[in-house]
Amino acid sequence: MSLANRVAGGYLHAMNISHLSSLALATALAIATTGCSTSSSGLKAKTVPTSAFLDHGSSMRPHRERAPFNAVWVSPKFEAVRANYRGINIAPVNTHYLRAVDRPLVTMLEGPKAKDRPVAASAEVLRQAFVAAFRDAPGGRYQLTSGRGPAVLSLELALVELNPTNVVGNAVKYGAPGGSVVAPATKGNCAIEGKLKDSRTGELLFAFADNEHDKFGIVSLRDFSSYGHARSTMKDWAKQFAELMRTPASHKVEDSSTISLNPL
Repeated sequence: MSLANRVAGGYLHAMNISHLSSLALATALAIATTGCSTSSSGLKAKTVPTSAFLDHGSSMRPHRERAPFNAVWVSPKFEAVRANYRGINIAPVNTHYLRAVDRPLVTMLEGPKAKDRPVAASAEVLRQAFVAAFRDAPGGRYQLTSGRGPAVLSLELALVELNPTNVVGNAVKYGAPGGSVVAPATKGNCAIEGKLKDSRTGELLFAFADNEHDKFGIVSLRDFSSYGHARSTMKDWAKQFAELMRTPASHKVEDSSTISLNPL
């Protein structure tokens, strides 16, 4: 099925919701925005609790002058020793800590489909995003490796939240008068955690956790894909982490924008 047909199908699906008029649905979604995963500014996604995947979750803090993530933990020796490493192994993504879908309105509007997540495929998208970011990084400071070895780092990632974009709600947003009021309630989110270790000793050198929701935009075809925004976010994280690894401690890695002008 073409993208245009899927978008059209989304509109038809929304128009055929018999038990709620478009205006009533918009109102219901707007009321529910108080539970949406946004910060007090209404722009950035809020921090979500860390999982047991992380060893130092309770002691992790923001370090915005250096890293764009919600929380990090840095070994006191990290900056002194990281220049000794020349390779990095990116392990398969851990999905054992993935939380259940937490979007009641998505479940209401889309039924069982909302909980049928492409977990394995999304985990591989995340891993390949990090592989590509290091493979294409300027300077090629870290060579990608397939296992442990001397002067090799190991990056372990966990996918801990994967809530879908509300495709039907977005159809209302675009198609109904006053539909823009539902925008905050239609957003999905994705959260990951990461641990960087010495591949031979297992010593933890750096850890991070971050959560992002769908970006704001005037119009975006990703609004009609349950996980299109999540895939875009994964690429942002990968580029940010690769930049962090190849730059000095004085360099600030900028956070991704909450707004996207790219409709694709």
